Amino acid sequence: MARPLTAVGYPAGWEADVILSDGGTAHIRPILASDGPRLLDFWDRLSERSIYLRFFGVRRGLSPADVRRFTVVDQSVRGALIALIGEDMVALAHWEGTPAPPEDGSAPPAPRSGPGVEAPVRPAPAAEVAFLVEDAQQGRGVGSVLLEHLAAAAWERGVRRFDADVLAENQTMVRVFLDAGYKVSRQWDSGAVRLSFDIEPTETSVDVMRAREHRAEAASIGRLLRPRAVAVLGASRRPGATGNAVLRNLLAGGFAGPVYPVNPAAAADPGAVSSVRAFARVEDIDGPVDLAVLCVPPAETTEVVEACGRHGVRGLVVITDLRDEPAEATLAAAARAAGMRVVGPASLGIQNPAAGLNASLTGQMPPPGRIGCYSQSGPLGTAMLTAAEIRGLGMSVFISAGDRADISGNDMLQYWEDDPATEVALLHLETFGNPRKFARLARRVGRRTPVVVVRAGRSELDSALLRQAGVISVDRVSAGFDVAQLLASQPLPRGRRVTVIGDSRALVRLTVEAAEAAGLTVESVLLKLGSAPEPFAAAMRAAAPTSDALMVTVAPLPPQPVAPLAVAVAAAAATLDIPVLAGVLGGTRIPELGAVPAYPSPEGAVAALRQVVSYARWRSRPLGAVPPLETDLDAARALVAGRSGPLDDEAGAALLACYGVEVEPMIEVDSADAAVEAARRLGWPAVLKARSRPYRHRPELGGQRLGLLDEAAVRAAWASLRDRVGPEAPLVAQRQAATGVPVVLGSEEHPRYGPLVSFGLAGPTTDLLGDRAYHILPLTDVDAERLVSSVRAAPLLSGYRGSEPVDVAALRELILRLARLADDLPDVARLMLDPVIVSVRGVTVLSAEVVAGPPPRRADAGPRRYWTAPVRAVDPIS
Repeated sequence: MARPLTAVGYPAGWEADVILSDGGTAHIRPILASDGPRLLDFWDRLSERSIYLRFFGVRRGLSPADVRRFTVVDQSVRGALIALIGEDMVALAHWEGTPAPPEDGSAPPAPRSGPGVEAPVRPAPAAEVAFLVEDAQQGRGVGSVLLEHLAAAAWERGVRRFDADVLAENQTMVRVFLDAGYKVSRQWDSGAVRLSFDIEPTETSVDVMRAREHRAEAASIGRLLRPRAVAVLGASRRPGATGNAVLRNLLAGGFAGPVYPVNPAAAADPGAVSSVRAFARVEDIDGPVDLAVLCVPPAETTEVVEACGRHGVRGLVVITDLRDEPAEATLAAAARAAGMRVVGPASLGIQNPAAGLNASLTGQMPPPGRIGCYSQSGPLGTAMLTAAEIRGLGMSVFISAGDRADISGNDMLQYWEDDPATEVALLHLETFGNPRKFARLARRVGRRTPVVVVRAGRSELDSALLRQAGVISVDRVSAGFDVAQLLASQPLPRGRRVTVIGDSRALVRLTVEAAEAAGLTVESVLLKLGSAPEPFAAAMRAAAPTSDALMVTVAPLPPQPVAPLAVAVAAAAATLDIPVLAGVLGGTRIPELGAVPAYPSPEGAVAALRQVVSYARWRSRPLGAVPPLETDLDAARALVAGRSGPLDDEAGAALLACYGVEVEPMIEVDSADAAVEAARRLGWPAVLKARSRPYRHRPELGGQRLGLLDEAAVRAAWASLRDRVGPEAPLVAQRQAATGVPVVLGSEEHPRYGPLVSFGLAGPTTDLLGDRAYHILPLTDVDAERLVSSVRAAPLLSGYRGSEPVDVAALRELILRLARLADDLPDVARLMLDPVIVSVRGVTVLSAEVVAGPPPRRADAGPRRYWTAPVRAVDPIS
């Protein structure tokens, strides 16, 4: 008999808030013995049809023994998860297994347990699985997301295969299993089908999960931005009050649906706010409310959120500033448990100009346009709206996330990927939240929709993440709009060739110099001072065939009017298939330029064009693929499981060998005779070197002797090295590698970014200049090529100043193998290959340092869930 749940502890890590396929939310958690009453209420809401399909017959009710069997499980041999919306259980999923025989050496290892917590009974590899979903919640993806979480929980306990017996007529449940991406076998028997599948995640199952994640998260944002009815809770009569401003902006914006002020005092006398009938509570509103804007005092937010949940509100915009992180987390959790997503707290609000929705504190709403905006800061959100107004730009949507208790930039990327109204995504980000997921989404979205991020104070890893994801990164809102307006109105350039056209020698020269400094290939056309509009248009048409972009100065001398020239430039640009930028003086907007973006300075125009050229080049390159590699994953896992701290040389070499990486053997020696014997065994020429600090990895300190061709050379090297490092420093002998370029490769399990790899050339100059590149995994073959070429010293690998090029292909393969190891094994906290000698034919790993540690929960792995990244004051990059 399995031990009771209290013997092994509650698996709190299995709890998760999830988004359903229609954009609503639910809470998943392990079942508890105290859930009996909740289970009985759930059963009473089930139809006879649902009960029949689950149990292959009609059952009138649950006996006390039935309730106990469902609710009292050990979460190992027998496990169960439930889905909750509010306080109601809406779904139950469970597995029923058998204990693994102690003598069964093929069974999975016993599940891990925490300090002072008894380990659960180890289950056999196969278990029966079944699901039951409330009728009213069917079709919302509850079963699919429960399957993901149940499989992850069972795998953690040691179950490796699920078997499910399903009535053939229950095609909905059959599709849940077949569509999950696992390789499912089917056996038919007497009107039922037995489905069996291994539950280890596969590439297909992960793709299915992420496709569902995308649709669900996009739908949840769509529900916020396209509500049928809006309520303002805390709508005040007092001019200038927050609730009053939000209500007036909603009414003035042209929103077509009903707007409900909620204010108990106003509802009593005279019953209206801004001439709109007021309600005392949201629950008093007769019709449905999709969006509620909260402008209430902080002390009232909990009660108001619960009331919104009871009334079936779909989403919240919380303008109230709670200034209390635990209170913010509690508010967001309560909202998600009730099926609602949250923008805020401390949000400026949201806008959907095409729908006339201005649920924000500002009356400044741009016209409908192609740029989608998201800001983590209220003041910078206001700056975005102001910048758009100055430039005459429209927006598809605007969201101010405030303190970002729930809705994040990742959610917006999911939404914008399929939004036909958004052609450019512009985000202000103070943090990435889940950096690995951001990189995955931005890279995918950016292949079709440019992603521009305003972010100041970027770290090395921030920059690496943005660069590898194809994100256009700027440090000012104005620079973000400089880029966004170009992307939203002009085609992408095909290359770096730009022609500058103007009639002012000074302006043309300034623009040419700025473009050359930015690395663009520049030609110029200087027209006669005071030229009429037609020569400008003719010059544009003549230069276009040999250019990838045109920059035209639109600054006629007084008293000539600017409008005719602007009209001519706009008309000529409309006939071309390359981007056209206009340089104007004074920053005055010129409506006659139409879709041609205008810039008040040559430097601003060039900076925007340079960013767009880089983005176009990134988008034109293939994404690449993570290549298949022969590995021994089981052996590798066994080498690091449960270990903490540095691995010895033998274990480190064995781990790398599981991934096809050979470490050049070395032998520690304690005498000249031992050094000679080691050199004979390893092969000539030999190397003798000190392994203690400060000499390790520091050849410039003289702690090694190279090119030892015979016994006499080894003995002489032993004597001189002992004089150098002293009698106690450990020395090792090793065969000397072929001549080549020394490099350093590393991997790290970063607490925020997850697994990553690094690359740089070895030596003090590289360390001094910080010439090291990073890549957050996964790593494709194309990524490996870019990683190697991205360091400033990369020319040393390809034949710098007449030297012979080395085997960069072998180096890239080594990096891919290291990346695969780091991605597979979260138990490897840090790994360093230093040095690796890249020669004309191959690579030689001379030293490997491996540090193991407890595997963290990775932010972008496992079943779908909301994720809060661990807070760490210092990024441990070394």
